[in-house]
Amino acid sequence: MIPVYPDSPTVVAATEAALAEVAELGDDASTDFAVRLLRNFLGLCENPRTRQHMLRMVRGSVGSARAGQAFYRVLNRSVVNPAAKATGFHASALRVELVCGQLVGLAMMRYVLQVEPVASTPADEIVRQFAPAIRATLQPS
Repeated sequence: MIPVYPDSPTVVAATEAALAEVAELGDDASTDFAVRLLRNFLGLCENPRTRQHMLRMVRGSVGSARAGQAFYRVLNRSVVNPAAKATGFHASALRVELVCGQLVGLAMMRYVLQVEPVASTPADEIVRQFAPAIRATLQPS
């Protein structure tokens, strides 16, 4: 397996470019943490510049704790933290960890296992359908 270094200049630059593209899309729900989180995540997974790196990290995280930790760092730095900062969202560490698990599961189903209809559903529809589950996970009991 080819190692992926999430802090390499290539990965960081591609990640920043992908996030900038997602931010340019904007919408009325841009203050919604779940929507922003999913758009950032899907944007990184589907952007041609970052897709291979993201998918390599998703696949690698299955068989290696070290690769899983690297993927987790990328998720936090590139997806969760920017979405939280942009929306002013705060949640417990446990809830955020559970949401990250949901994102990893989504990536496995959509990009690695290519489970239908998840794999071929447009990203906007995935966001619309999946955002309520993210919100529910983040709600205090």
